[in-house]
Amino acid sequence: MPKKSLKIGLTTKRHLDDPEGVVKGVARYLRRRGHQVFVCSKGCNLIPGEKPTLSFKRKYDLLMTFGGDGSILRTVQYMENFNSLVLPINMGTLGFLMEFRPERLKEALKKFFEKDYKIEERILLRATVVRNGEKVFTKRALNDTVMARDALARMVKLKTTVDDRKFTTYVADGLIVATPTGSTAYSLSAGGPIVHPDFSAMVLTPISPHSFTQKPIIIPAEKKIKIHIGSKGERIYLTIDGQMGFQLQDGDIVKIKKSSKILKFVRFSESTYFKTLRKKLNWGETK
Repeated sequence: MPKKSLKIGLTTKRHLDDPEGVVKGVARYLRRRGHQVFVCSKGCNLIPGEKPTLSFKRKYDLLMTFGGDGSILRTVQYMENFNSLVLPINMGTLGFLMEFRPERLKEALKKFFEKDYKIEERILLRATVVRNGEKVFTKRALNDTVMARDALARMVKLKTTVDDRKFTTYVADGLIVATPTGSTAYSLSAGGPIVHPDFSAMVLTPISPHSFTQKPIIIPAEKKIKIHIGSKGERIYLTIDGQMGFQLQDGDIVKIKKSSKILKFVRFSESTYFKTLRKKLNWGETK
């Protein structure tokens, strides 16, 4: 029996394939050791008789997410209390943000209970859409905020300021504003740089810009970005972490800044990030 009963939340991807009963086994394992377990509604589908008790407004000693990177990105959209420590369990494919596979789960929990871990902080962005002087949409992003045209639309004009000072006007298919976490996602595919998560920075990466001189740029995360949408009737969308979308209109202003919230990952290895780059992206490796 543990000295202290911990509050542990379990959240899963929308349609998790769990033939081995990993989630059910973890809930049983934790409860046998005297911990309180709170399960999300989707996770309850994997545990017969379980009722949803997890609330994203509550602080947990540990919030375990089962799935892939998309599970983490969706969890961020629901979270209201960011004081919980997050432990991602990779039950997906790439799992760039995940350190542990299910077969090493008991090892991870043992280290956590023994306080043999470190906390890795990741910054978040806050994107707000202002239309005719009123806020009509606001969300947080762990990876990126993307303003991009519809597949059949023409290039759009994105007049961009930094701290209310003129920066540039992108004439492009779109613009990605990414965190260091998101620098290895869509931004990287569009030609952006890899930025270590210890940096507090934002990456602005244009998507297929009309001008060869408009290259990706890294700026301090403390800067405030405003993007004035010039769509001229073209359909352009704001996408948050590839999870949520919002259709923009000509004249909208998208404000992006560093969120006051921080996502806290539980990590067990100092070399996790570089190891992940090599293993998941074959970064720096030669055949």
